[in-house]
Amino acid sequence: MTPRYALARRRAQELLARAGVSCTPVNVYDIARRVLGAEIREEHYTGQGQLSGMAYRRDGAPDLIGVNESHSEARKRFTIAHEIGHLVMHADRSFHVDQQLWLRNEKSSAADDACEIEANQFASELLMPSAILSADLERGVDIEDEAEVKCLAEKYGVSVQAMNFRLARWSMGRG
Repeated sequence: MTPRYALARRRAQELLARAGVSCTPVNVYDIARRVLGAEIREEHYTGQGQLSGMAYRRDGAPDLIGVNESHSEARKRFTIAHEIGHLVMHADRSFHVDQQLWLRNEKSSAADDACEIEANQFASELLMPSAILSADLERGVDIEDEAEVKCLAEKYGVSVQAMNFRLARWSMGRG
């Protein structure tokens, strides 16, 4: 399957609209719980490959998003957004387990697992919405200035790495 980048971005934008999001940082906890009716559990995951998160569709019960409680808040937010992406984009799958998300997952960084790529694209748009990011960039943010990128990352509640990746794709016209 070829990754559906535009569809992932559009689905994230639709979810942002349903949630009434107009500013950052986007409250992914609220979106998961209030808009999707999902339950979020933070657990301490250890062992080989250190689990970042998981999404599980449960018959007759709210969908479940698990996230590693030992990760930073920015990392947890990305993991939750990524798992929301799986719930929204991949209804045909009942269970997703993600180890070391955001460029640390060999499958997603190698660009050979379309579902992981789509979930990353979805998470990126959910946490750093194009409309809001575009407005910030039009105000003259210098994306080459590390301090400005750090401030932007803090505003969106994401890691500097996630923001740099988003800005790099943005500058290439890939959102």
